[in-house]
Amino acid sequence: MVVYMAEDDPRKNTSLKMIRYGLAIRVHLRRVRGTPLVLDPFSTEYLGPWNRGVIEKHGLLVYDCSWKKLAQHGRIRVKGLHRKLPPLLPGNPVNYAKPCMLSSIEAVAATLYITGYQDLYQKLLGLYKWMNTFHTLNKELLEEYSRAKDPMELHEIITEFWGGRPPC
Repeated sequence: MVVYMAEDDPRKNTSLKMIRYGLAIRVHLRRVRGTPLVLDPFSTEYLGPWNRGVIEKHGLLVYDCSWKKLAQHGRIRVKGLHRKLPPLLPGNPVNYAKPCMLSSIEAVAATLYITGYQDLYQKLLGLYKWMNTFHTLNKELLEEYSRAKDPMELHEIITEFWGGRPPC
């Protein structure tokens, strides 16, 4: 599910492309049903493989808006299980290699990989050439994150890889 805030060029928007290809549906903020897993960079808890059941039962929601405006709001106001992604590097041309500044499609793809939906992850990789760059930059991390047994183990992986202090 995508809550699209229309803050950028719709021809370049990654969420709208996922919708056009039938890989996501657009929902309005007030019409979100159930308690989906909400990708939220302001959450205090990381997403991990143990969150797969929430996605299976209630779905996955990405809030598509400008990073600058999101920082001004300080939080995403939609009900659900809010989780942030473990640190990853974007492959998109706008924020290339700036830790944690993922596009919506990168965030959704990473979530799908970490929670065991590699088949859907592969479909998303095919939507943009630079998604292969995202995969190359993060394949080792995604694999490690997807094997974490619990939040403690995930935190250890993050701490070890990012030198004790995660970038986000």
